[in-house]
Amino acid sequence: MRPAELNMADVNNRGVVIKGFKGKGAAWANHTRAHLAEIHAAMQALSRETRSVRGHDYILTVHARGRNGQRSLRWRLAGRPARHVTWTVIVPSIVLLPPALAQWYRQAHAAALSLNYREMAARHELRLAERCQDETTLADQSYEQAWPGKR
Repeated sequence: MRPAELNMADVNNRGVVIKGFKGKGAAWANHTRAHLAEIHAAMQALSRETRSVRGHDYILTVHARGRNGQRSLRWRLAGRPARHVTWTVIVPSIVLLPPALAQWYRQAHAAALSLNYREMAARHELRLAERCQDETTLADQSYEQAWPGKR
């Protein structure tokens, strides 16, 4: 945030920006959920884009873990068996492709890595925002119990 954009109502008496914490963390969590949804949409788009490359052996797929909702892009063989493969296994085949196509695969891999790490960071930020929201709610409840009717 540039200094010119800073609203002084969003700053406490120590100069710390507190805007993200208003509403018991709900605004922060909602913003992070929206950002995570954008990352997931970009993952799906990149996966679709790799499927449009006809006649080649590798595609990116979105792998979802049911336990925690984590999603990641993984390389797979396009035909049968459609098993996951690592980039190090793919590289020797990519080298044999025409230079423009090989460059496209390298760029797709770099984009997949970026999206995977951005997804991990956004999920971590969401956990922090939800924890902040929970702890703020607990703090308010304990204050209300200690001082009923005082706000």
